[in-house]
Amino acid sequence: MGKQLSAHFNEDEFRCKVDGKPCPHCGGQVVVHPALLSTLEDIREFAGIPIQITSGYRCAKHNAEVGGKLNSAHLLGEAADFWVSGDKDRFKLLEAAFVYGPLRIGIGKDFVHVDVSHTLPTEVCWMYGGE
Repeated sequence: MGKQLSAHFNEDEFRCKVDGKPCPHCGGQVVVHPALLSTLEDIREFAGIPIQITSGYRCAKHNAEVGGKLNSAHLLGEAADFWVSGDKDRFKLLEAAFVYGPLRIGIGKDFVHVDVSHTLPTEVCWMYGGE
């Protein structure tokens, strides 16, 4: 298990991974912006439920493979996607996100994207795939 970064998160959760294994392009690099880590801790504490990171840092090659945008905040360790188990958890996590202010929030069918980028448009929320 990777180094503990905060009370509830360790570096393995943010590692660049492909199919759960270290990325073959970058070797599984870990980059996490401190503001992202702090925001995720606040969201988890407020919501009162664990957060399971599904995508943290992404190297440029992996980001391209998954269809990420060229200027994705994942490339700088400023974004994380986390799994949402259902409507009640989605509500709790989104409520917490709006209270604790990641600058950008994306909502997918079974995940939420939060990021703290100051170089991309801020105070925005979007849906993935027209859900």
